[in-house]
Amino acid sequence: MKESIKMIKQVRTKNNSFSTVKYDKDGNILTPSRIKELAKARRKDSSGEKWVKITTQFYGTCCVCNSRILIGAPVLWNKKSKQTKHGKCP
Repeated sequence: MKESIKMIKQVRTKNNSFSTVKYDKDGNILTPSRIKELAKARRKDSSGEKWVKITTQFYGTCCVCNSRILIGAPVLWNKKSKQTKHGKCP
């Protein structure tokens, strides 16, 4: 969140008191609802496909090239979809 805040400024409100206003890097005011919306979008982006490098303990099939994966082979494993693929497959 901190990378999206560019400027914090004190502004005078209607009742002549001061309030802190946060602006993003584009100059838009960051309201609490907008901050929540940005955090939700960031969580959605980070929950995409992440492949983890592992060594297999069982035989399997590559989800890209459909060839056999042997025991002890270094592969990439997708935690969300539970798929495996060779390290060289795109």
